[in-house]
Amino acid sequence: MTWQLMALIVGTLTLVPYTVNASEPTPKIAAQPEFNQVHVKIIMPTEPADHHKNRPVVESWIAEDMKILGQAKFTAVTGWVRLDLSPLGATDVWGGTLGDRHHCPVGADIPERSEDRMKVHLSGWSPGGACVTVSLKNEPGSRVVAAVKQYENTYKTFKGMPYVAVLIGPPVEKPSAETIRKN
Repeated sequence: MTWQLMALIVGTLTLVPYTVNASEPTPKIAAQPEFNQVHVKIIMPTEPADHHKNRPVVESWIAEDMKILGQAKFTAVTGWVRLDLSPLGATDVWGGTLGDRHHCPVGADIPERSEDRMKVHLSGWSPGGACVTVSLKNEPGSRVVAAVKQYENTYKTFKGMPYVAVLIGPPVEKPSAETIRKN
């Protein structure tokens, strides 16, 4: 019995220093960079009254830019669609249906992103794959309206060409520990 007691004491004394070393805090993992959110909206050249009354809203800044670009009659065919921010991710933006007209679906991705600028690429609209790439500042509040000029002659039969609006928003906020309620 004394041997067992001695073995227990010696074992405890030799293991305690190793346990103390193992309880040091683990190093902090580098936080993932938070990216600004990117939203796109598809605008088509058509009378808003030609189709459903419940179409998405066209914001005033988009309407002003559309008039500067020479397009007076237009309607939004999508609301604001948030793009996938992963490097290999792409987002389906629009299914391609506008009333009784069928276009090809439109997808979007972000092929280039740096701290100060980014490029947003959208493609679809026709079997030939019309596309538009816009470059803008990578900061919340940046916005641009761009024409899909690649198939300008094709879309003249549809009373104009499609447009895209791109808007940069702030990163999604993650709830802090203080805002999480504990029951």
